[in-house]
Amino acid sequence: MPEENTAAVRDAAEVTRDYKKTALKVGVFFLIVFILRYVGSYTITAVSALLGDHHPYTAKYIVQLTISFMFLQVAPAIIGAYMFGWLGKGGTGLKVHYRIPKSNTRAIGNFPAVYGAGAIVNVVTLIIMFFCFRDVDLTKRLNAVSPALEGDIWASLYMFFVLVVIAPVFEEFVYRGVLMDALKPYGNGLAIFATGIMFGIAHANFQQLFYTMVIGICLGYIANVTGSIFSTTIIHAMVNGVSGIMILLMSTNGVQEFILNGNPDTIPDEDMIWVAVFGIFMVSIFIFMIVGFISAVLKIKQIKKYKVKKVCPEITNGKKTALLLTTVPAVITLIMVIDTLFGISSGLVASMIQGA
Repeated sequence: MPEENTAAVRDAAEVTRDYKKTALKVGVFFLIVFILRYVGSYTITAVSALLGDHHPYTAKYIVQLTISFMFLQVAPAIIGAYMFGWLGKGGTGLKVHYRIPKSNTRAIGNFPAVYGAGAIVNVVTLIIMFFCFRDVDLTKRLNAVSPALEGDIWASLYMFFVLVVIAPVFEEFVYRGVLMDALKPYGNGLAIFATGIMFGIAHANFQQLFYTMVIGICLGYIANVTGSIFSTTIIHAMVNGVSGIMILLMSTNGVQEFILNGNPDTIPDEDMIWVAVFGIFMVSIFIFMIVGFISAVLKIKQIKKYKVKKVCPEITNGKKTALLLTTVPAVITLIMVIDTLFGISSGLVASMIQGA
């Protein structure tokens, strides 16, 4: 979108020094996020091996999922809050960031567009995976906890709680909160796109990578406009809620039997109601996805008409991006991402633990 250079020009060298410090801090934090992911994954593998087959599936799954969100969502949020001055001595506090914006209802009304844009990208990703990666299960490369729920409704309900409550609260706090707040002084566009991309990478799963980036960028724009992460947390919960409902329906025996065999004759009559509900739900979501995507396209066209203030004109956007990507922590994190996508070290550790 066109920009108006209304910002006061400062000394370029001084601004560059300040930005380098921020870029390094962001890089260190993101490296910590990935280290926590590694530790969490290995912890889950070790605990699973320790529990063995002597414990009920539901109990094992809940333990695994709890370890997962403690390392992937809760710990990064606490560390980020202290690293970027949201908590602790002289901290900015949380009230200002969670205030309810005047445009809250209008902001939440963007849910169809956010979901539609992300869902279309997800469909395209799945199609590419089907044709290009048939022999490689990229969907499980960085999943700390297996999504297979084996028809267990209690495990599914716990997953629903994590998806709709835990993940939105802590992920919005980290990506649309502390990280975006740290980068905004150097450009709204930089903050929105950088945190959106980091949000996608943090999911570290090829299937989720691209659509979570799109959703992250959309939520970043909304957070920037409203000046709060209250609305984005609700939208995030709604987006995850769709997947959560799908998981709940797929945990029923009738739906699982239908998905695996596709033969309704083998499904008991009392389970057919869930198959019907699942079918109606999927058709409704497909229609909602198309309508939402059209809404997203229209909103993007509308956004392009507006001029925004150019923040931090002393450094070009290209240089800002380069400085952010070339810090030592960022480079190490990139290597870790590649390693995890191909499952090199995780496979070796899992073999060592299981063979012990």
